[in-house]
Amino acid sequence: MNWHNIIAELQGAGWTLEGIAHECGFASKGHVHDLKTGHQKSCGFETGLKLVELHKREMRKKARRES
Repeated sequence: MNWHNIIAELQGAGWTLEGIAHECGFASKGHVHDLKTGHQKSCGFETGLKLVELHKREMRKKARRES
């Protein structure tokens, strides 16, 4: 999973690291930052699943706005 791209795209959609952390169940925005920069290579299954689902939802919204 390319966490950097997922988090970067969420930020491009207006999400903050703190917002992502809160929505997905990370302990802090620092964990999200570490995942984005590669200092942390993985996360728990449930947290990762929430992050992927948030990304999917936001990218669908973006696609609808662009069409």
